[in-house]
Amino acid sequence: MGHQLPQIELLTPRAKLAAGREQTLDVLIRVTPPEPQAVDAARRRPALNLSLVLDRSGSMGGAKIQHAREAARYCIDQLLPTDRLSVVIFDEAIEVLIPSQPAANKAALKESLAHIHARGSTALHEAWVRGGIQVSEHLSDAGINRVLLITDGQANVGLTNTDEIVTQSLNLHRRGVSTSTIGIGTDFNEDLLLPMAEAGGGNAWHVETADDMGRIFSVELEGLIAQVGHTVTLSLVPADGARIVDLLNDFELNETGRYKLPNLQAGQTLEVVAQVRVPAREAGVRLRLLDLKLGYTPQEAKSAEVVRQYLEVEFAPEEETEALPLNNAVVKAVQMLMNARARREAIAYMDAGDYDSYREVVSASIASSRFAFAPMQADADVLAELSSLEALSDTADDRHQDQLNRKRLSYRSHDLSRSKR
Repeated sequence: MGHQLPQIELLTPRAKLAAGREQTLDVLIRVTPPEPQAVDAARRRPALNLSLVLDRSGSMGGAKIQHAREAARYCIDQLLPTDRLSVVIFDEAIEVLIPSQPAANKAALKESLAHIHARGSTALHEAWVRGGIQVSEHLSDAGINRVLLITDGQANVGLTNTDEIVTQSLNLHRRGVSTSTIGIGTDFNEDLLLPMAEAGGGNAWHVETADDMGRIFSVELEGLIAQVGHTVTLSLVPADGARIVDLLNDFELNETGRYKLPNLQAGQTLEVVAQVRVPAREAGVRLRLLDLKLGYTPQEAKSAEVVRQYLEVEFAPEEETEALPLNNAVVKAVQMLMNARARREAIAYMDAGDYDSYREVVSASIASSRFAFAPMQADADVLAELSSLEALSDTADDRHQDQLNRKRLSYRSHDLSRSKR
């Protein structure tokens, strides 16, 4: 076998379960792809076949278009001569500025970017389609074929129906071309760009300020280069008498009833939390509670691989289990995912104009997070999460902040559910 397999851990809040009663158990499924060093030793990085689809409508003027050009230049500098790049620019008209070609003459490619200036309206859909065509004409079987859509505005020319565009993104992904989206500022439609990226098998990014563009491009490219597997699915089969009652990540099911997971990237651990209803058993009993199958296609292969793992639990008297230490990794993962759900609830209240309930949801998330995270106060993820929630609370009464807060809620919820912290 020319590649290493992901490692799978199954963790529970305590090492044993209380005997004599039915209960719901949080199970943290931690998937760790091979480390970057091991991956590099086993294979070259995947070839990239990219199309940058860049909004140049009037609202992109000034710092936005300048930083977008700089980020595109950065992207070109990271490509190998064997990678492919195309650039599509759009306002109400669409121009294929750089037709798909090997990234061999980087100076000439970067010189072409100097001709991008802001003007006009936003023909987002047709421009994205053109980018997809540029990539599709040179599909790389073992490489990564991706359209990266960058915009700060609404789709207001041509096809603008969100459901239709998202369905097209899904269909393009099924044909081998994924889509990532970068929304800039506060005026774009996150209800289009987020599901477009999710259906398209890519990433969704929110750039609050133009000077953050370079960092987002850097993270996106690092992820592409580190990708070790795609078409990732998770199958969970509980023991007789047990049942899966929830998957806190809210991943969608595919047509065979398996959960659809994000792509595997070297160096990025994926955390999934399943809640399992466990039947009562006597103290001393050991039960094979859960069988797991992780399916994925390695980046350099055409056929899928399957990694199997199982969870065995032991029952003990309740006073014994209560004395066992809590696993903070499980507690943290559960709370982060509950906060992701709370953010979606907060968005629904905001959209309905029910700001009292919006504030209550945010306040409840802060309170439950402070309690759950109490033993983890030095954890960087915990500090970032509390800071994010408190910023929402501080601006909850400022209606001028609603557009920005809605985007922060949407993107943070999306990232937490996909273990991007």
